[in-house]
Amino acid sequence: MADQTFRLPDLGEGLTEAQLVAWRVQEGAHVDVNAPLCDVETAKAVVVIPSPWAGTVQKLHARPGDSVAVGAPLVTIAAQGAPASAEPAAEAAPSTLVGYGPGGPEAGIRRRARVAPSAAVEPSTDVRAAPFVRQMAKEKGVDLAQVTGSGPGGRITKADVDSAAAPAAAASAPSTDGERRISVVGIRKAIARQMVRSVSTIPQFTEFAIFDATNLMAAREQRKASGRPMTPLPYFIAGVVKAVRAYPLMNSSWDESRDEIIVKQPINVGVAVNTSQGLLVPVLRGADKLELEAIAEQSAHLVDGARAGTLPPGQMSGGTITVTNVGASGPVETGTPIINPPECCVVAFGAIKPRPMVVNGQVLARSGAWISISVDHRIVDGALATEFLTALVAELESIRA
Repeated sequence: MADQTFRLPDLGEGLTEAQLVAWRVQEGAHVDVNAPLCDVETAKAVVVIPSPWAGTVQKLHARPGDSVAVGAPLVTIAAQGAPASAEPAAEAAPSTLVGYGPGGPEAGIRRRARVAPSAAVEPSTDVRAAPFVRQMAKEKGVDLAQVTGSGPGGRITKADVDSAAAPAAAASAPSTDGERRISVVGIRKAIARQMVRSVSTIPQFTEFAIFDATNLMAAREQRKASGRPMTPLPYFIAGVVKAVRAYPLMNSSWDESRDEIIVKQPINVGVAVNTSQGLLVPVLRGADKLELEAIAEQSAHLVDGARAGTLPPGQMSGGTITVTNVGASGPVETGTPIINPPECCVVAFGAIKPRPMVVNGQVLARSGAWISISVDHRIVDGALATEFLTALVAELESIRA
C-alpha cells in the first residue's frame, strides 16, 4: 500500500471552491472504490464525492464547514494495489488542474468557526430536512425535532440549524454587542455575487401586466378531473416559450468584450426555485422542443431535485431566459425580478386569484395574475418589451383545455 492524497476535483462549470458539508468516512476506516467520501456544497448544488481508490483512510484534510479550493488536499488514503515504493502523493509535487495553480498540503482550505457539539444528537426521521442539513444538525448537537423549519412546507434549512445552535455559540464565544456573524460560502455566496453582477453591470427596466387566467384555471380543473393534475408553472413556461419564438431577441445576451448581441438558438428556461439552500435556478433545456406534458414532467423533476439538493452542477447552468413564480410562495401580487446574468430577460408571475375585470362592458370577478418582466436595456427597448409582454399575455389567455 502507498499513501495517495485525493485533491478536490474540478466539479465543472468554472467552480473554484466548495464547502465541505459532511464526511461519510472516518480516519482509520476502510473505503471501497466509488464509495461516498463526503458531501460538498458548490455554488450550484450539493455533490457527493466518491473515493477514487480502495484502502484505509489515513487523514481527512478538512472539517465540515471548511471552504476547500479546487486542487487542495481532501483526503489521504493508504490505497490497496499501489506499489509500496511509490512516493506518497502528499509529499510529491501537487497536481495542477486546468485553470488552477499548485497548492501546499493545506493550501486552499479556509477554516470556519464551528460550534463544538455538546453531544451527538440523532435527528428525528419525522422532520423535513435535506441529508446535509441533518448531518450539520448532528455535528452541532441540534435536535431537529425541536426546530421549526422556515423553508417551503416547513422544511428545516441550514439557517434554522445555525439559529438553533446560536445559544451554544454564544456560550462558547460571548458577544458584547449582540451581533451574530454568518459565514457566507457555497450557494449563498454565489447568489450574492450574481445579484451584484446583475444590478451593477446590466441597465435593466421592468414592465407589468395583468392576464386573465380563466382559461388556464379551467384547463387545470379539467386535467385534475381526469386524474392528471398540473400546476400553473408548465403553462407559464409554455407561454414564455411561444412568446420568445415571436420575439427571439428576448432569448439573447450581451457580449461585453465585443459589444455584440448574441441571440441564442435553443430556448433553455431557467426555473427559479426557493430551497433551503437559497434561490436556485435549474435549467429546462430545449424547452422550445417540448410539449406541455414533457414541460410539466421535466420541470417538476428539476424543482424536486433543486429542493432535495440532488441536481448535478450541469443542470444549474446554461439558461437563456428565466421564469420565477413568486405567487407560489404566498399572496404576492408582483415584484421587480432581477435578471440572471448573462441572460436578457426574467419573467415573474404573481398569485392567481379572483380580480375585478371588465368583460363585454360588465365588471366580473375572474381569475387573474400579474406578470412582470425585467429586461436588459442594452438589448431591448421599451417598445419591444411591451410587444413581448403583450404576446405573452395573449398566449396565456388563449389556453384551451
